[in-house]
Order: sequence, then C-alpha cells, then structure tokens
Amino acid sequence: FYFKAGSKKKPINQKIKEIIKKITTEGNIFAFNIKSLLVSEVDFPKKKERTGRVIDLRPKGIMADIVSKRKIEEEPKEIFEEEPVFSEPLPFIKKEKIKREREFKIFTRKFWITALVIICILGLSYVVYFVLPRAQVIISPKKEKVNFDTEITVDKNINSVDEKEGKIPGQFFQLESSVSKEFPTTGEKEVEEKAKGTITVYNQYSSSPQTLVKTTRFKATDGKIFRLVDTVTIPGATIDEGKIIASSKDVEVIADEAGGAYNIGPSKFTIPGFEGSPKYAAFYGQSSAAMSGGAKGKMKVATKDDIDGATNIVTIEVKDKVKKEFQEKIPQGLKLLESAQSLEIIESSSNLKANQPGERFIVTVKARASGLAFKEQDALFLAGKIMNEKISENKILLLSTIKINYQSVKNNFTQGETALTCKVEADAAWNFDEEKIKNDLAGKNEADVRIYLSSIPEIENARVIFWPFWVKKIPSNKNKIKVISNVQ
Repeated sequence: FYFKAGSKKKPINQKIKEIIKKITTEGNIFAFNIKSLLVSEVDFPKKKERTGRVIDLRPKGIMADIVSKRKIEEEPKEIFEEEPVFSEPLPFIKKEKIKREREFKIFTRKFWITALVIICILGLSYVVYFVLPRAQVIISPKKEKVNFDTEITVDKNINSVDEKEGKIPGQFFQLESSVSKEFPTTGEKEVEEKAKGTITVYNQYSSSPQTLVKTTRFKATDGKIFRLVDTVTIPGATIDEGKIIASSKDVEVIADEAGGAYNIGPSKFTIPGFEGSPKYAAFYGQSSAAMSGGAKGKMKVATKDDIDGATNIVTIEVKDKVKKEFQEKIPQGLKLLESAQSLEIIESSSNLKANQPGERFIVTVKARASGLAFKEQDALFLAGKIMNEKISENKILLLSTIKINYQSVKNNFTQGETALTCKVEADAAWNFDEEKIKNDLAGKNEADVRIYLSSIPEIENARVIFWPFWVKKIPSNKNKIKVISNVQ
C-alpha cells in the first residue's frame, strides 16, 4: 500500500498504526516518505526525477541484510504536495529472528568506575597503615637534688658576667636623707645664761681690712649690748668706678648680760667704739635671726638624757626613711640585698646642749644609704655554669630549678665590690639516648614497649600515645616516632 504523507484523508499517526499492523500480520514491506522519522535511505529507479525512502518498521537487524547502513540525517522540513512516485514493492521477506551482534568492549564506563574505586581503596589503605600511624613517647627521667657552696662577687667595674673570676656586673647607688623632730625639755635648773647669735658686720669705710678684737661691743637698736666672741678681721671694701661697695663677714656674738631679755629678734647694730669718727657710720652689723639662749633664774633645761633619747628616736626614723627611699630608687629588674646595704649616720645635732635652758629643743639626724644592686638572672647564670662543671656527664642540670640562698655579704664600696657567699640548690635529671630509644622501639607492640621502657634505669615513668586510635604498635619508620622529655 502506498500513501501520500500528510494526506487529509487520515491523520498520519493513524496511518502509521495501520501500516505497523499490516507488517506484523502479513510481513509485507511498504515504502513511503514521512516527516520527522529517521530512516534508512534507499535509491529507487528514476521516475519523474523523484526518489523514495524505505522505512524499516520491524525490529532492528532485519533490514541490515537488505539496506546498507548510512548516516541518518534529519529529513528536510518539507511536505510533498504531489503524490510521490515509488518503485515497485520490495519482494516479500520472510519474517526471521536475527540475533543482534554485540561488540565486546573492555574499556567501558563500568570498567573505569571499578578501577577508580579500587585505586582509591588501595590509596586509602596506604595512608591509613603507612602514613597516618604515629607514636609519641613521653618520658619523665629520674631526678636528684644537687647543692654546693660558692662565692659570687658583684663588681660595678665590669659590664658582663666573668665566669673565670666568678663576677657579675653591679650598679652602685647612694642616697642621703635627714629627719628633724622637736622634743620638750624635762630638766630644771637655776641658770644665768647669756643670749647668743650671729650678726653680719659690714665694712663700707675703705678698701683696707679692719680688725675687731674679742669683746668688741655691738649695740642693738633697743640699746642692748652684745660682744664679739672671738677676734675677727673684716675684709676691705671694693672700689668700683669711685663707688665703695661694702664687704661683710658673719661673726658670733654674746649678750653683755644674762637673761631672757636679750633674746631679741633681727636687728641692726652699731659699734660704740667707733662713735665720733667716720668709721661709726661706715662699720655696722645686721642680724637675720633672733638671739637665743638667754635665761636667768630657775628654768627648764635640756638634760643629756633628753638629747640622747631624742637622738635615738630620730635615728630610727631616719633609717627607716632612707631605707624606703633607697629601695624606691632601685630600678625594676635589679636585686639589692638588705644585707648588702650600708647605712650610716653622717650627722646628728641638737639646737640645745645639755643643761642649756629652753622649753623645747630640736634634734636633726642625717643618714646615708649605699649599696650594689645586681641582676639576679646574672647570678643564676653564673651559678648554673659553676654547677654544670660539678655534676656528672650523664646528668642534665635543670636551670629552671636553680635557687640561691645568700648566706653572708662583705661590702667594699671603696673598690666598688660586694662579695656574696651563696648556697646553690638545683635539680639534675638523668640523661637518656633518644635515638637509641627510637631505634629500639620501632615496630614494637604496646606490651613490648612497656617492658622495654621499664628496663631503662634512667626513666622514672613514661607514657606512650598511639595515633590514630586504631594503631596498636610503634611505627617501623623511626621518623614517625617522637620522644619527649617531660622534666618538671
């Protein structure tokens, strides 16, 4: 049966169904031209310059014996309006079951997937059993106490540790401080004391010096007389461009009579001996402080015990003060031993002497603190060097455990040195051969590792860490073994 594609009589899908039904029941082959089907192209005898196509609607394989295989191309989007001319029907072909020949392929997709899985498994196995396994052996060696006595000298004249001489550098510090305190007098006595004080005598007369003998009188503005305690010479004045510039000198004077009336305040003084001469106006005196000490009758006096007791009290206070100030002066990072400090009283005074009248008196004490400070790190370093020479080679000194107990101190600040007698204590750990332990442990299981480590006398205790968790023995590669010395 032949028909025209796209016929209006019946829809093309219905026609195809009828053709398929014919083929399956009668086994006949029909040739036709149809859009959008993939077909095997067959050349027919020319008739009106038209060609036809043969479509194999039977199972694959039957037409392979009849129509040669060609590249299947998409049919042009063209619908014949005219009835195509076809060749004569193909001869009847018996319906046979032809087995489809299948090509045997090795490198299929399934093959590559399987190979990739196998490679991944092998690679993972290698990593798990040869790369990941590691072992860490943490060993705590046996320790023992080591101690010895030595002498370390702190020297301000060097800048670095001198191991040969046993010296470390030091810095010299010095500080002075004073304390003044007022105390009441406790003694009583019948006294006749003359007031005393200091005045400044001026020479505005000439450039020649002027000698004033002992007991020379000086008259205050209120008429009270004071006398020189000692003979003095007043230097000559200076002449500058015709002008006289007065010279001066401080002198000690004492009241002419006893009594508190002479305890006068600052005043101007004249010299009665020059009265009536040009020197009277040119030589004069001036006091800047009050006269004191004048007394008469039964009065309060400072006893020796008063002064000594007050001095002791002030001495203690000044020592505490200078110590505190001295410690504050030492920079951080430097150590100053208390026994290496020199503390001395350099001055002590009282404004009243024993049995001198007065209601109250003032005691002043001045102290000086000196010392050589040093870096304790330098002392520990030097002690470690000395100790390393004293311990055996099969032991390791634990520098962090060194302690120095300073027993005695000898200061020689004149030479800038302080000698320290020290008792040094430290821990020393037994040494062990890490490489030998790695070589001996390689490949051993957990039980053998315990037996081996317990047989080494230098080890106090040990701990083995396997990684990952499934590893049960030490890796054979010693590079995968880490030995750690746990010294605390």
